[in-house]
Amino acid sequence: MTPDQDSLVDVRAAIDTVDGEIVDRLALRQRLVRRAGRLTSDAAAVRAPARVAAVIARVRDLAAGAGADPDLVARVYRTMIAAFVELELAEAGLPDRPLIGPADPADAGELLTLQRAAYATEARLYGDPELPAMVQTLEELTAELATGIALTATRGGRIVGAVRGRAADGVLHVGRLTVAPDQQGQGIGTALLAEVEAAAPPGTRQATLFTGHLSVGNLRLYERLGYREQRRERLTPSVELVHLSKALPGGRPA
Repeated sequence: MTPDQDSLVDVRAAIDTVDGEIVDRLALRQRLVRRAGRLTSDAAAVRAPARVAAVIARVRDLAAGAGADPDLVARVYRTMIAAFVELELAEAGLPDRPLIGPADPADAGELLTLQRAAYATEARLYGDPELPAMVQTLEELTAELATGIALTATRGGRIVGAVRGRAADGVLHVGRLTVAPDQQGQGIGTALLAEVEAAAPPGTRQATLFTGHLSVGNLRLYERLGYREQRRERLTPSVELVHLSKALPGGRPA
């Protein structure tokens, strides 16, 4: 059967055949992943964000060569890899921590949904539904993902956290650290912050970020992780931004 068939019934039948072939290959992959889980005791090696990124890059190239949409194939593979990482961790008896890796521009819509859900609490806290994170457009977010550092935390194929960073003149500017409301309190924000700091280019001496003055939980988290208040800035009549900074290993604050 070929994709050029005119009969919808025949096309659906061809899709069913392909699905059967995919399931057969997934069954083989599952057996291999279970075997790998029984042979490992290193959770970091299972998650291996750099290896995952390399796999995604490779399948994007393969998709382009096969005439498929690289973005679509990459999204499918990210979901599949997240599920198999969880399986391997479970087989090895290792903690089920989210997989942190580079954000995919194709996930911009899901990231925007996560961002608005995470910042909804802040909007209520400040009585301001027009906070920048709440009114950012999909186009603006997609453009941000194309520059700087953008990381996501995924669990079971779902994006449960994200952070972005931009390095300039030896300073890493961290922003949009978000965690899904039902996933908060599990160390995801801490892990994302550590990863974005580690992703800063060589020579980066300092990391900076900001949060609202009423966001006590955020302030406590940042201070626990070594950030110290530098200044305050009035954003709106109800919102005052607290700017914090932290010296990164091998450097000192500017």
